[in-house]
Amino acid sequence: MHERFAALLPLTHSVDFAHDQILARLSGLFPSLTSKLGVVRPGGFAAGGEGGPCFLSVGPNVISVHLYPGPPKLAGSEDLDALCPAWFGLRNSHPKIHTHVVVRSEQDAHHPAEALAVAAAVSMVTSALISIVPVEEVIWKTGHVSIEPQAFQRTALRLTIPEIKVGHWLTWHVVEGPISPQGMPSLIYHSKGLAPFFGRELETVPSILPRAEIEKRVLAVTDFLILHGPPIRDDMPLYVPDHDYVRVRLRDRGIIDPNPVLMLRIEPAPASETGRANGLRFGQPLPANGGFGRRALS
Repeated sequence: MHERFAALLPLTHSVDFAHDQILARLSGLFPSLTSKLGVVRPGGFAAGGEGGPCFLSVGPNVISVHLYPGPPKLAGSEDLDALCPAWFGLRNSHPKIHTHVVVRSEQDAHHPAEALAVAAAVSMVTSALISIVPVEEVIWKTGHVSIEPQAFQRTALRLTIPEIKVGHWLTWHVVEGPISPQGMPSLIYHSKGLAPFFGRELETVPSILPRAEIEKRVLAVTDFLILHGPPIRDDMPLYVPDHDYVRVRLRDRGIIDPNPVLMLRIEPAPASETGRANGLRFGQPLPANGGFGRRALS
């Protein structure tokens, strides 16, 4: 079972809110979804914190909204970064957080297409809450992402158009890799937040490409994997126009992550011509056998 998606919304002070307000704001922000919105269980909270959670439906996905005292925390030994991107400064120098709202999914996603729909539904309800309560930042829990509320809302509003980007669900860590045989420094990229979609995070093999070039390829591949959910097979190449080949391998552990990972290798440019010659579109996987994912059994 993959970790469920949740957004944590810190508040310096609480205000009244209820299911009908959230539903009305959802309809206003996403009018094309109005017929797919509903109330599974009514609820809401007074400014003092009294009340109970509400459960809303966005299509087949059930999303709950809760209010808890104190600042939000991540599970286990994981802590929020001392620097808060949403506040452009130290987290502990900001006014005290008295309560926080939690928007979370209430069902498991069993393949990438389901996970994409659930993540989008949580983002949409979160976007509605941003217009109702005084949110200080949005913390996307599975990716440990901290985003300024209006920036998160602008991204969420793009979720109903084809050219969406999914960067607000992921964090990327960059570490120095070993020195290459040519004596050049290398970099390794590692994701946080991809596992809820594919059951494992992504790492790149050590690369001597410039950091901006590695990042461009990594973002293109993760966008495609999340949005289109192809079955991932060991040693599977992906054709990314103007970005050479990238090849995905299944590994029992990564260089950084001790857990199973998708290992991404960036390969030389001539393969791009092979992809064009075979009429492959952006990110389309080349044929292979076996694997797992949305279409693995077809």
